[in-house]
Amino acid sequence: MRRIAAIALTGLFAGACASPTEPPETPALTVEMAPAPARAFDPRDLQPLVYGQKTQVLVLATPHLSNTPDGFDAAVLDPLLDRLAAFKPDQIAIENLSGESIHALKAYVAIYPESASTYGGRLIKGAALAEAELKLAMPEAEAESRRILREWPVQPTPAQRRHLAAMFTAAGDTHSALVQWWRLPESERLAGDGVSADLAAYFAEYQARQNESHQIGSRLAARLGLERVYPTDDHHADDVRNFMQDDMMAFYEQVNIQAIISDPVNAPIIRAAERLTSPEEALETYIFLNTPEAGIADVALQWRMMLDRPSPNDVARARMMDWEARNLRQVAHIREAMAQAPGGRVLVVVGSAHKPWFDAYLGMMSDVEIVDAVQVLSADER
Repeated sequence: MRRIAAIALTGLFAGACASPTEPPETPALTVEMAPAPARAFDPRDLQPLVYGQKTQVLVLATPHLSNTPDGFDAAVLDPLLDRLAAFKPDQIAIENLSGESIHALKAYVAIYPESASTYGGRLIKGAALAEAELKLAMPEAEAESRRILREWPVQPTPAQRRHLAAMFTAAGDTHSALVQWWRLPESERLAGDGVSADLAAYFAEYQARQNESHQIGSRLAARLGLERVYPTDDHHADDVRNFMQDDMMAFYEQVNIQAIISDPVNAPIIRAAERLTSPEEALETYIFLNTPEAGIADVALQWRMMLDRPSPNDVARARMMDWEARNLRQVAHIREAMAQAPGGRVLVVVGSAHKPWFDAYLGMMSDVEIVDAVQVLSADER
């Protein structure tokens, strides 16, 4: 400190020590222009620099098919699948937990007491059935699935497909298992090569469920000759909600949530799952849900209220943070999966509430081009 002070004082008094016959030089006056403020970095600035094709991403907003009335016939989705097939995705991402996420949520059950069982219960059941036959837990089965795919032949045998289906299931990825199962001739969908009789029955039961991840994602993957789908959901922000239930209930009473739900203007979004009774109506519903106007209306319906008014203990803002964190994590999983096909085409099948957020976040990625889902769904069949 003393040395620094001494140096400063030396400089300050240097002129006073100069000879009276040699007056100190007067520094020249210069005018320095302040530099123009730099514009903040935006990842989209890199998009024009991409060498080769950009990665095209189509985010498909869908109703949750589990909310469809009894008697729903998945055949009404055929025109939708035809148009998605014409897009020719190289990858399909679905809104389901991966085995890796399920395993982590189970390991931290004290923090996420119900998340694994609530959002991955059927996947856990399938994994247990496959583990009994293969003697591999989720992490080991995931590692083995990846190894198998790295060495996957161009023309796999039915036995290889059955074995990979069992391995995917043990890894907690039943939807990719169904891709392999459905790529088998019906006569080859039987027990063997790691698929127990119980697991074969599980596949038969699962494939009839009303769920968009396999009725759209897995079926389309099998039709296009893909080997798997990519589960990209995430519930590691659930801990934010663990202690907000009472405050959220009070908040919803405050905003009269029932009046919002019963308002006819919101019916097209809230009751979309009920408007899938024919191929024509189903396609019309999907086109509507994928318009920018529907996305804006959905955000206004569900999320604007979280920001524009007070709430008990700021619970609404905390709920918004939870929602945004989940969307960001999902997008991160999708982005990671894209590394398998740079410059390819990616289809993301996700609940309609997520689409406006996914389009916004994915559209910021350095080599991504967001595809207009309405154009794809409105096109004539090719």
